[in-house]
Amino acid sequence: MKGRLRFSGVRKVYRWRGSRVRNESVKGAVLGSWWRRRRPKGEAHVALEGIDLTIEPGEAVALIGPNGSGKSTLLKLAGGILQPTEGAVDVGGRVTALIELGAGFHPEITGRENVLINGMLLGLSRPEVEARLPEILEFAGVGDFIDQPVKTYSSGMYVRLGFAVAVAVEPDVLLIDEVLSVGDAAFTRRCLDRLARMRQAGVTMVLVSHDLDLVEAFADRAVYLRAGRVRAEGAVESVVARYRNDVAGVAEIPTGAETTAGQTDEDGRRWGSGEVEIVSVELITDAGKTRLVPGGTPCRLQIRYRARREVGDFVVGVAWHRADGTLVAGHNTELDGLVPQRLDGEGEIRCAYPALELAPGDYLVDVAVHSKDGAAYDYWCDALRLRVTSAIEWPGVWTPSHEWEWDGELFE
Repeated sequence: MKGRLRFSGVRKVYRWRGSRVRNESVKGAVLGSWWRRRRPKGEAHVALEGIDLTIEPGEAVALIGPNGSGKSTLLKLAGGILQPTEGAVDVGGRVTALIELGAGFHPEITGRENVLINGMLLGLSRPEVEARLPEILEFAGVGDFIDQPVKTYSSGMYVRLGFAVAVAVEPDVLLIDEVLSVGDAAFTRRCLDRLARMRQAGVTMVLVSHDLDLVEAFADRAVYLRAGRVRAEGAVESVVARYRNDVAGVAEIPTGAETTAGQTDEDGRRWGSGEVEIVSVELITDAGKTRLVPGGTPCRLQIRYRARREVGDFVVGVAWHRADGTLVAGHNTELDGLVPQRLDGEGEIRCAYPALELAPGDYLVDVAVHSKDGAAYDYWCDALRLRVTSAIEWPGVWTPSHEWEWDGELFE
C-alpha cells in the first residue's frame, strides 16, 4: 500500500574493517599497526536489534532517543540508503529523504541544472521537473544565482534549494532527519508550513529530531529508541515523558498512577467533581487528527466525554491561549445559545472552525465541562497543544481573510 512502512525483525550491524587512511608519521604507523593487531577481528556494532514497526499511510511518526540510539540508521533503512543485516523493510510508494539536503548537487554546474538532474534522480521526468521549476525557484529564493554554479552559493542557499527540490517531488513517504535545525528562522518557518501542508495532503512522514516541543506538535505517534532497541512506542506525550524521565534519571510513573476525574492533579492543570470526565481532546482536519496545522485550515475541535451519571445542567467551554499565556479566544455552549438537554454515558461534542485564522505559533487549548453556576465537572487546562504554521510571519494573533481595494493605479 502506498505510504506504508513496515520493519519486520530488522537488525543492522556495522562491521569494523580497520583504517584505510595513510599514517601521517612513523610513530603513527607503528602504533597504528599495534592497535590493529590488538583489535579483535570482525568486531561489530549492533545499531538496531529486533525492530518490528509499522507506519500507516498518512501517519506522522517521530523517532526520539539519545545520540547513537539508531534513529538515523532506521531512517536510512527506510530510504533504501542502507540495507538491513537481517529482517525486511517494506516501503510503499515514492520516498524522499530530507537527510543531507543538496548532497547530490554538483558544485561545477548551475543550480538550475542541478534541480533538473536531482528531480529526475528522485523519480520525475524532465517535463515534470520543468513544470515544477517555478515553484521550486520561488521556494528556494536564490534569485539570479539559480544560473550560477552552486559552488558560489552560501550554505543557506544550498540548503534551501535542496529542500525545495525534495518536497517538489510529491512523495508518498517523507523522511526527515533534523532538517529543521538548519537555516535561519524564516527558512525554518517556511519549511514547517510546507511540511504541515504535505501532512494535510496525506503524505506519510517519519521525523528524527531532538526538539521535543516540535515532536509533540508534529507527530501522531512517537518511537523511543535506545541502544538500537525500541524502548517505548505510542502516544507522543507519554513516550516523550518516558524519554525525559530517563534523561533526568527519574523513575517511571507506575501504570494507574495517572490523575483520574474527581481529583486535582499535582501541577494544578486539571480539577473537577468527576461526574463528567473529558476523555480526550483532538484537533481534526480533513486529513485526520493533527497538532501541526497550516493557518486558515478548516478544522474542528473534537471532545470525547464520559458521564458517570445523567447530567442535565452542563456547559461545554473552550479557551485558546498562546504559549506565553495570552488569551486568544473563549467560547462555550451557553454563550452560543445552546440549551442543555441530557449528558449521559459516552459521546463527543465538536466545535467546528471554517478556517483557523490564527497567526503562526504555539497554542494551548483549555476544555471544560461545568454547571451553569460554574462548578466544574472536569476542567482541563492545556488539554491540547498545537502549532499553527504559515509561510509568512504574520504579526499579532488573528489572520482574517481579507482583500485590499484601491482607486487609481497604486499597485499592479
